[in-house]
Amino acid sequence: MDVLDKLKILADSAKYDASCSSSGSQRKNKNNGIGNGHISGICHSWGADGRCISLFKILLSNSCLYDCKYCINRCTNSVKRATFTPKEVADLTIHFYKRNYIEGLFLSSAVIKSPDYTMEQLIQTVSILRNEYHFNGYLHCKTIPGCSKELIDQLAKLVDRLSINIELPSASSLKLLAPQKEKNAILEPMSYISKRYLSK
Repeated sequence: MDVLDKLKILADSAKYDASCSSSGSQRKNKNNGIGNGHISGICHSWGADGRCISLFKILLSNSCLYDCKYCINRCTNSVKRATFTPKEVADLTIHFYKRNYIEGLFLSSAVIKSPDYTMEQLIQTVSILRNEYHFNGYLHCKTIPGCSKELIDQLAKLVDRLSINIELPSASSLKLLAPQKEKNAILEPMSYISKRYLSK
């Protein structure tokens, strides 16, 4: 599968993340115009100064271990599957940035192999952007429930924003709809991030 095929699948899979939505527009630059609109994974966020920022929004992978009943990417759902390499995501981000499609990256992922393995892949992706390509644009990554605190710390040093999905409002609903996940695996990273980074 080539990178563009992966992009179609993983940009589409990312649109279900409630933190921000895809623009849905595809528009080429006209004579004397500025900028472009692209349907694949472009969404918008806002900076601390209120400025709108265009973000490249994708999943690293939609090949998930878990069978959460509410998720389009659950392992028992018959959707097309794809997984980027960290370098593919970094290259696409730089390519879109240089074409003025985006100003930053929003990166999340289904759980591949294990929470720690998935986090390591996310870290490698943003590390390539920061350390090899010297990308200083905006990076927002989702942390993976159940990963180690050491990996959260590594990711936090590289990105502008960390977040984690709450998933479901109660332990009973989590057990019913996402039986492979545990409440503490979600709440503990949230608490850790809050105490370690937001209190500073």
